[in-house]
Amino acid sequence: MNVVKNFLSKIIVCLGTKVEKRRFTDIPIIIGACPRSGTTILLSILGAHPNIYAIPKQTYTFDRWEEDSPSKPGKGKWRPTRLDRLYLQFIIHRIPQNATRWLEKTPKHVRSFEKILDYFQDRVKLINMIRDGRAVVTSKHPKHTPDQYWVSVERWIEDVTTGLKLENHPSVLNIKYEDLINKFESTITQIYQFIGENQPRKLDEWIDKTTIKKSKHWAAPVQNLYAHAMDRWRTPEHAERVKEFMNNRKAVSLLKKLGYTE
Repeated sequence: MNVVKNFLSKIIVCLGTKVEKRRFTDIPIIIGACPRSGTTILLSILGAHPNIYAIPKQTYTFDRWEEDSPSKPGKGKWRPTRLDRLYLQFIIHRIPQNATRWLEKTPKHVRSFEKILDYFQDRVKLINMIRDGRAVVTSKHPKHTPDQYWVSVERWIEDVTTGLKLENHPSVLNIKYEDLINKFESTITQIYQFIGENQPRKLDEWIDKTTIKKSKHWAAPVQNLYAHAMDRWRTPEHAERVKEFMNNRKAVSLLKKLGYTE
């Protein structure tokens, strides 16, 4: 079984590499974050740009790694072991005609940002989405255990702390979900400048032009951005969960560092 799987994987990587070389001339974009931080909506917004092929599903391509010199730990180069998951998307999906680069989002990839930068030799743009931890830990996934909270307090602390380690790197941009909602135009302008793309003349047309209109991470098809959703964590039903968060000294310290106030 493994022999067949490895054979198919090699074929997919081979075919996908050919598609990549033929279709994409600009450096890729990867979005990472703590889950439930707005990565899918950013994928959808950027997926409206004609130069960007937004991969519609999370690939977890950069989740697992191996050293190319296992006999000398720490001396070799790290490489992802699941490249076939990325290249499969180039094969099975229609790539927009004018796309010159690909965009992938898997929240967990924030934990591999350092390895990703090394693998691409910094020829990659990484966007780290950050959201108020109280909103994150009170969010529920619409498809997976919708009656339970999806992200633990510890997970938010770990993922956000990991992402912030590279906040001064020229190939990494930290974006607050709240800024995306409340300061849409200036935040999107900042993102387009960071990735080196000319921004569309009418930014508010993204919802009509995006190739990402549905996602299992949303309860409904793509909608306009609304600020009222940001304060859902304040409702009485989440009081105990918020109390748990605020009783965690590391969480509160990180919240303050990020500028989130009461």
